[in-house]
Amino acid sequence: FAEEVSPKDRLIVETLTRLNRFDVSGNEKWKGAVERFARSQRGEEGYFELVEQFSVEAELPELLRLVQENPAGGRAAKAVQVVFALGKHEKLSSLLAAGPGKKADAIAELISFVKTPQAEKLLERYKALNKPSSTPGKGAPAILSTPEDIKALAARVGNAEEGKAVFQKFCFACHKAGTIGIDYGPGLSEIGAKLPKSELIIAIVKPNAGISFDYEGWTLETKQGSFLAGIISEGEEELTVRMAGGVSQKIQKKDVAKRTKMEASLMPEGLHLAMSEKELVDLVEFLAGLK
Repeated sequence: FAEEVSPKDRLIVETLTRLNRFDVSGNEKWKGAVERFARSQRGEEGYFELVEQFSVEAELPELLRLVQENPAGGRAAKAVQVVFALGKHEKLSSLLAAGPGKKADAIAELISFVKTPQAEKLLERYKALNKPSSTPGKGAPAILSTPEDIKALAARVGNAEEGKAVFQKFCFACHKAGTIGIDYGPGLSEIGAKLPKSELIIAIVKPNAGISFDYEGWTLETKQGSFLAGIISEGEEELTVRMAGGVSQKIQKKDVAKRTKMEASLMPEGLHLAMSEKELVDLVEFLAGLK
């Protein structure tokens, strides 16, 4: 639970923020004030940005708790991004080690949005240790490549209300539909008026077939050797990297060693394979009704 913050701690943090003094490791007084202030901000809108800016490693247990407690939620997606930003991604291994299972699979899905070498290594280890569970005939179709496959699935009528729950489980961290979700990838509030069911299915199954303008992904390597991946907004002297879960990070252009445009979509390929066939049909029904 968040604790009440003292006016003195708040003043210290606000002053440091105005001065862009985010490295407090050499001053125990400042460090203590930042840590106490961070605890007081749990559950607040600026919590994740604060923890990331000041590299508040004392909040790592809280971040991991958020991931483990509800990996399908938007706060878990933000927490995963901050764990990587803190360079503590190996701590997520223990959460993945609880798999295979729905929670571990959901955490692995969040990690798949990070798009860094460290994230890829975590996922490779997870996949190597856990054979994907599959029940013949019950999973979403692995191959939906022919017009006939797409047409047959699009002809089915799903349950839009249950599809909303599927959206919250699989799409919430990157897309906004009405009042639910996070504004990161293309907005879906009126997607049903723009695309028929068949094209909605293609967009889910083959995200690399078409990447929306202004939503291209980039990977940045800093001169310090760290990696960031996401959607870039460019200013005069700095870049803002928006990442899945709604987390943003600013970086000075002079600190960037390499900038690479991703060939693939930020949306991971094969996401539909984590759904049952019914879940996919219900999700499409929900999206088709957004007009």
